[in-house]
Amino acid sequence: MNLKTRAEIKKDNQLNEKTQKERDKKRKQVEHKYQKKLEKEGLVTKSRKSENDKIRDRGRKLDKIILVVTVLLIIVLAIVFIF
Repeated sequence: MNLKTRAEIKKDNQLNEKTQKERDKKRKQVEHKYQKKLEKEGLVTKSRKSENDKIRDRGRKLDKIILVVTVLLIIVLAIVFIF
């Protein structure tokens, strides 16, 4: 029988975890490069950057709308209290 001690099992597990982490890191790098390549070619247009830009634009638009509504409300209240 091939019996392993706890230390050997722990060492094997640590080695497996280390190789798994390295493999995941390399996989993520390759996926990132591939995503960038597709974005440059124009095949893929949806990315975090474009999504974040859309959200920022929407936020700016909402800020402007809130500012206009606030100014109009102040004008209406001023007219009501003055006259």
